[in-house]
Amino acid sequence: MYEHILVPLDGSRNSKQALDEAIKLAKQFGSKLSLLTVINNTNFYYGTGAAGMPPSMYDDQKDMAQKILDDAKKDVEGQGVDYELSTDIGNPKNIIAHIYPDQHDIDLIVIGKSGVDALNRLLIGSTTAYVVRNATTKVLVVNTKD
Repeated sequence: MYEHILVPLDGSRNSKQALDEAIKLAKQFGSKLSLLTVINNTNFYYGTGAAGMPPSMYDDQKDMAQKILDDAKKDVEGQGVDYELSTDIGNPKNIIAHIYPDQHDIDLIVIGKSGVDALNRLLIGSTTAYVVRNATTKVLVVNTKD
């Protein structure tokens, strides 16, 4: 049913639970997982780093993205599922909802409820909400268990 599942990861508890759910689905359907982090450079229009991001900030974001993927790799290794790790740079909303799924033939996006705090959701909007409204493929939103 699902051949290729995208799991956007931001290091939050919600994205970790989305990964856990995606692993279950991948086992059930024999799906490949794409584990993706996105370095958000949309708030920067100056400097010499990636697309205008100050170099030291880009280096920090790149290191954080690598840590998120390393942690995810530990969770998925040994689970018997095919997976790939990716980092992209740009607007997370567009990359997750449109660009990555279209370029990689994604059948399903499994995403955590929200990875940002209430203030950021109010100011910039939830990436999850945007993906649900605008994705070019099916979306499964995973809510954190408490």
